[in-house]
Amino acid sequence: MTRLIVDTDTAGDDVFSLLIALRDPRAGLEAITVCCGNVAFDQEVENALYTVEAAGRAGEVPVYAGFREPLIADWVGAEYVHGRDGMGDSFFPRAAQRPEAEHAVDELVRRVNESPGELTILAQAPLTNLAAAVTRDPTIAQKVAALYVMGGGEGNITPAAEYNFYVDPEAARIVLNAGFPLTLFTWSLTRTHGVFDDDRLARIDALGTPLSEFFGKVNRKAREFDDKVNHLGGSTHPDSMVCAAIVEPSLVRATERAVVDVETRGELTRGWNLIDTLGRVEREPNATVVTDYDTDGFFELMLEVLGS
Repeated sequence: MTRLIVDTDTAGDDVFSLLIALRDPRAGLEAITVCCGNVAFDQEVENALYTVEAAGRAGEVPVYAGFREPLIADWVGAEYVHGRDGMGDSFFPRAAQRPEAEHAVDELVRRVNESPGELTILAQAPLTNLAAAVTRDPTIAQKVAALYVMGGGEGNITPAAEYNFYVDPEAARIVLNAGFPLTLFTWSLTRTHGVFDDDRLARIDALGTPLSEFFGKVNRKAREFDDKVNHLGGSTHPDSMVCAAIVEPSLVRATERAVVDVETRGELTRGWNLIDTLGRVEREPNATVVTDYDTDGFFELMLEVLGS
């Protein structure tokens, strides 16, 4: 079992990633930390709490609120993708569970220091919380078992930048260069290996379970957006494909070591993600980048989670 913390800007596919972490027996989810990102911050916290409840784990997994805004930049939301509530405009009722009093950054530092070498972190949001944590205590970078980051690759909010890195590129640069044992799943990989087409979405709907119904409601606005903008013939699942790989590592079929960094200044390229696999920047590689992935296996894992 993987001892896991998920740092999330809970909306859309973040929710499905959390369902894997909450429902798959190979994931020992110990905490959820919430970071600024997809929708209004307080709504993200509520979405995380409601997802814990929907997964049948109410009161078992604590939720900690973190940074409400990026380190420097103005916050940029993605309600136009996921709906005003980040849950497909479902406007679910308030969960009974409430967030913990402790700040997410305090908890990240405390938990990593209390369990050196034992915790895996999945960062599926802008990296503000993690940047603050590793700035406060640089030693935590060497104390986590693994850090998985969803971010970067080709642009999906600007022609140059992927959303998570664009929202807080200063934070991304700090984290990428902090010395974490880091594995990167990019938006580019999502476009080729993280899409559920309509046949697959129909199979999810046909499960007829409370979780498959929950999936359909949360996914509906993003599915519409993907049709209008991404033209990939289905809905994209960047965060849940990472969580699936954490619990089932064989889903990752190929990787490359690379120098990974983020542009913070460019007028046209702020948030652009450098991935150098050829040694052109003359630095030691700082990340493992996933380049091939088992989409069929990922979908079957998701079916199992939603059918339970």
